[in-house]
Amino acid sequence: MNIGNGIKNLNSHLSGFVSIMVIVVVFSVTAFAGEAINARYLEPRGRHIIWEIAVPTPSPAAIIVTQYILPESEISETSHPLSSYDREAGIAKWLLTSISPGPLKMEMTVSKAIRKKGEIHGEVMFQDANNKTMASVFMKVKKKKKAIEGC
Repeated sequence: MNIGNGIKNLNSHLSGFVSIMVIVVVFSVTAFAGEAINARYLEPRGRHIIWEIAVPTPSPAAIIVTQYILPESEISETSHPLSSYDREAGIAKWLLTSISPGPLKMEMTVSKAIRKKGEIHGEVMFQDANNKTMASVFMKVKKKKKAIEGC
């Protein structure tokens, strides 16, 4: 076998592996498409940050919440005990277990106020209790409803 054929075979195997991994990831995430899990900020600005996670039924065995805040911020309060905090990077993480279905409200107070969109974002990772697939959702800012003129 020459080197050219060996490289072609390797590329073929790698392409097949990558294709399988993409399919696994897509199916892992779409397995939750029908679930009511989502995460959104209720108060995404200022020093006191509030967000809510809608936990589906059945609830996942664990949820990992990652909150990205301004680097070098001090965290003075949290509604749930932190699992880790990288102050230099501004990355706070929680590992939550024994979660009940329904709304899960989380809060934190930080030293550096969040003033504009993009200074804060978060992610919620979870494992489905039924089929053990991993998925994640990104926290969204709650949109304000516009008043209808004349009402």
